[in-house]
Amino acid sequence: MGNCHARCEPGESGENCKASSDRYLSVLKITSDGRRLGLDQRIINPLLPDEPGTKVNLCVANVLKHWREGDSEKLTQLVFCDVSTPSAGTSGEETGFINVYDDIRRKLIAGGMKPEQVVFIHEAKTDIQKKELFAKVRSGQVHVLIGSTQKTGAGTNVQDRLVALHDLDAPWRPRDVGRILRTFKIKKNVEVTDNG
Repeated sequence: MGNCHARCEPGESGENCKASSDRYLSVLKITSDGRRLGLDQRIINPLLPDEPGTKVNLCVANVLKHWREGDSEKLTQLVFCDVSTPSAGTSGEETGFINVYDDIRRKLIAGGMKPEQVVFIHEAKTDIQKKELFAKVRSGQVHVLIGSTQKTGAGTNVQDRLVALHDLDAPWRPRDVGRILRTFKIKKNVEVTDNG
């Protein structure tokens, strides 16, 4: 994109940039697009190739590694992703790139995980469903829980078997980082990866 800062008048902040003009781009839009591109270029254009070195693909490889090493103990992992969350109405049966969540699930299943072992927090619509889902994660029935910071943040007590936490994109608030850290009181061999 070249000199993105030159698209706003000198001294203008993001809210003052004229997003409606062809001459100006909103700093917020530039920041948001940068976050998307940093995660996977297919978020911007689903027709682009699935590059092996994207954060998503590196995360999938890391999740599969931990799953293989901890499968006998039913160890669990959390994947946080605030960009490209699942859309209502996607069944997971679609082909091609839909969103990061479905892409990760497809790749984990292709890597050997059972479909019921990879769950999106978004599938639990009520407090009762969330409680049931969290119980499945704590018991090791669900090996990977994928969710946004907002939906899987504070109040998600699933750390009993947690071996790794993967942040695909850094949250905006520092307090939202490190949800696994309380696990160190229980286990010492825990990995926190910052894929952001």
